[in-house]
Amino acid sequence: RLLSSLLSVFFFYLQAQLKYLQCIANFCLVFARKTNEDEVIPLVQMLVVQSGCKHTPAEILRMERIILDKLQWDLYTATPMDFINIFHAMVMSSWPHLPPRLPQRNPSLHVALLTKQLQHCMACHQLVQFKGSTLALVIITLELERQTLGWFPVITDLLKKAQVGS
Repeated sequence: RLLSSLLSVFFFYLQAQLKYLQCIANFCLVFARKTNEDEVIPLVQMLVVQSGCKHTPAEILRMERIILDKLQWDLYTATPMDFINIFHAMVMSSWPHLPPRLPQRNPSLHVALLTKQLQHCMACHQLVQFKGSTLALVIITLELERQTLGWFPVITDLLKKAQVGS
């Protein structure tokens, strides 16, 4: 499927009028900047000025959408941090009496603690094999078990809402 997508984009390039090739090349640089944080590639507006491109930033971003649609790529992927925030919010909204029982007594501080634990997990190469949602659930479960006596119904409720079997 990937090969077919790449071939379809290649034929798209061949069919593109010559005047759009510079726009496509600039899109490639913009896309590289978005996907590789180590690269120092300027913002779209600066790229247009520096490359002497005749296209506007809006045209380059439009070309990005066209090419990504051709590849059927979705650039938004939920991260483990997204799951920590979502699951924590679900727990706090369903169990409003819980924060006073937590040592931090402040949901923001609790999320900061969970974030720190997540960062440690993400640095451990053995844990990278697990989905972000799984890591987030495990971190929240272990933290609530450690800090709260009535943790089991809270986690059972969260697993049900997250549609995770036991």
